Amino acid sequence: MPDSVAPLPGFIVRYRNVWVVGLHVLLLACLTSALYAFGIIRYLPSNDTLFRWDVIWYNQIRESGYVYSETQMSNAAFFPMLPYVWRLSGLWLLGMSLLNASLFLAASAWLAHQLRLPPRLQLLLLSTPSLLFMVVPYTEALFFVFSTLLVLGLRRRRLWWWLLGLLGCGLTRSASTMFTPALVFMVFMWAMQPGQRKTAIVWGASGLGALLLSIGLVATTQWYQTGEPLGFIRAQKHWGHTLRALNFPFSDPSGIDVLWLDAQALWLGVAAAGLCTWLAWRWLLQWRQQRAFPILAPEVIFALGYCVGVTLFILSYQGGSLWNIGRYIFATPFFVVLVAYQASLPAWPWRRYLLIAAGTMLFWQVFGIYSLNFDTFSTGQAIWYFGLVTAYLVAYLAWRQLRWQREITMLLYVFNLVMLLHMLEGWLQYYVVQ
Repeated sequence: MPDSVAPLPGFIVRYRNVWVVGLHVLLLACLTSALYAFGIIRYLPSNDTLFRWDVIWYNQIRESGYVYSETQMSNAAFFPMLPYVWRLSGLWLLGMSLLNASLFLAASAWLAHQLRLPPRLQLLLLSTPSLLFMVVPYTEALFFVFSTLLVLGLRRRRLWWWLLGLLGCGLTRSASTMFTPALVFMVFMWAMQPGQRKTAIVWGASGLGALLLSIGLVATTQWYQTGEPLGFIRAQKHWGHTLRALNFPFSDPSGIDVLWLDAQALWLGVAAAGLCTWLAWRWLLQWRQQRAFPILAPEVIFALGYCVGVTLFILSYQGGSLWNIGRYIFATPFFVVLVAYQASLPAWPWRRYLLIAAGTMLFWQVFGIYSLNFDTFSTGQAIWYFGLVTAYLVAYLAWRQLRWQREITMLLYVFNLVMLLHMLEGWLQYYVVQ
C-alpha cells in the first residue's frame, strides 16, 4: 500500500477556511448541547436572557434615539452603528445575535483566507473565549467586520477598503482614540521605506480624514437628537471614564474567571509597546548609518499600535482596573494578524521561551501575586494560577514548533470553548464578565 495520502478535492482546498468555520460551528453546537443536556450550563441565548448590560442602552437608541443627561449615565456614551443596523434589520434580540454571529463568521473566514492561516490555527483562534461577545447584541461583530476590511485594505493596498473600514469602525465604537496613534506610527514607519513616502502620506492623510468624518457624523447625530454635539465626550465622566493615576496591584472586577484573559491582553499590550519602541530605536540607528531598514508589513504595525493604544487607554482611564481590555484586544482581527505573524516566523530556541516565561512570571507581580494581595489566594495558589496562565500564553507563542501540535491545539481548543460557554452563561445571568 502506498504511504501517501490522497489529495483533498479541489473545492475543499479552495474553500478550506469556510469549511473550518463550518466545522467550528458544528463542534461548538455539539459541545453546547452536551453541556446543556447534562446541566453543566443552564442558560442559553434567548430573547429573555440577552436583554443584559449594554444591550439595554443600545436598545434605547434603537427605539427612541439618543438622550443626554448632565447629571447621570445616558446612552450618549454609545455609538450609532449597532443600534441603527439593529433598527434597520427589524430583528429582535435573538435575531440580532444570530446576525452578529453570521457577520463575524463570514469576516473571520475571509480574514483567514487572506492571511493564509493554517486550518489548525484558524480553528484555535475561532475558540478565543472573548468571542462570546460575537453572539450577543454588542458592537464586537460589526467592529470585527470593519476592522477586517481595513486590515485587508492595508494588506492588499486597497485604499477604499481601508477608508471604509476606518469609517465603519469609527461609527461603531470609540476607534479614533486607539486608531489615531497606531495610524500615525504606521505611516511614519511606512514613509521611511525607499520610495514609499508618498504612498504612506496619502494613506495616512486619507485615514485621518475618515476618522474625523466618523467623529463628525457621531457628533452631528447626537447634536440633532439631544442638542449637545459633545454628548459622547461629556457623558464619559458618568461612566467612570476619567483620567486617573495607576493603582497597584491591578485588579479585575470580573474576577478570576476573566482575569486570566485580561492579564494576557495586558501582557500583549506591554509587549507590543516594547516592540514598537524597539522598531523606532532600530530605525533611528540605521537611519543615522544611511542603511535600508527592513520594516514589518503595515497591517502588523497597525495591529501593534492598536494594542498599545487600548492598553494605554485602559490604564489611563481605569487606573488599576483591567475591565474590558481582553474584550477590546482578543475579539478583533488585530489579534489574529499578530498571531498569524508570530506563527510565520522561524522557530525560536526553547531557551528564549524559558526566558519569556520567567519574565512573564515576574510581570504578574502587577497583580500582587507575591505579596498576598491577589484576590483571596495565598501566594502559592496565586503562583499556580498565573503559572497556568503563563503556560497557556507560551503555548500560543510556540505553536508553530510544538512537537505535539495537533494534540495541544485540540486541548486548547476544547478548553477555550468550555471557558467561552462558561463566561457566556455568566453574562446571560447578569454576572460581570466584560
